[in-house]
Amino acid sequence: MTSQYQTQNYDIIETIDKAEIRYYPAVMRIKSTRENGFANLFGYISGKNEKNKKIAMTTPVYLKKEENIEVMEFILPRSYNNKNTPMSLSSEVLVYESNPDYYLALKFGGYALQSIKNKISNELKRIAKENNIQTVGEPILLVYNSPYKMFNRRNEILFKISKQKKNIKIN
Repeated sequence: MTSQYQTQNYDIIETIDKAEIRYYPAVMRIKSTRENGFANLFGYISGKNEKNKKIAMTTPVYLKKEENIEVMEFILPRSYNNKNTPMSLSSEVLVYESNPDYYLALKFGGYALQSIKNKISNELKRIAKENNIQTVGEPILLVYNSPYKMFNRRNEILFKISKQKKNIKIN
C-alpha cells in the first residue's frame, strides 16, 4: 500500500531510543465506527459523497478508541482542505479537519495482532516514562498495508504527547 498511495506527512522532531517524537500538521480525515468502518469509509472515497467524487486511497489507516468506541479513520489526499472536501451522504461517516499535534511513535512490522500492539504500546510507555514524556489518551494504531500484503508490512503505534515535554521546540 505505501509505495503506490500518498502517505500522510509528519516531521520528526527527535529520536529517543527506537521511538520518534513527531509533529503531524492538520489534515482532512473521514471517520466511522469500527463495526462497519471500512465499508463506510471506502464508500465515501468511492463516490458516496455530496460531489459524487472518487477520492484516492491514502496511508495510513488510523485505528483507535474514542470514549470506548473503536473507530477507523482515513486520511484524505493533501489536495483536500476544509473548503473543498465533500461532505458525506452517510450519517455513519464524519468528515473533519484534524488538529495539528505531537506524538510519540514506534514502528513495527508484521501483522498488528493484539499481543504485538500491547507489547509495542508498553515499550512506548516505558520510553515515555524514562524520558519524562507525558502521554495523553489511548494508543493509536497506524496501518500502512492492505491485509493481503504478506511481507515487509509497516505499522506504528502512536501516543499523543503533552507539549510540556522538556526541550520540544513548539513552532
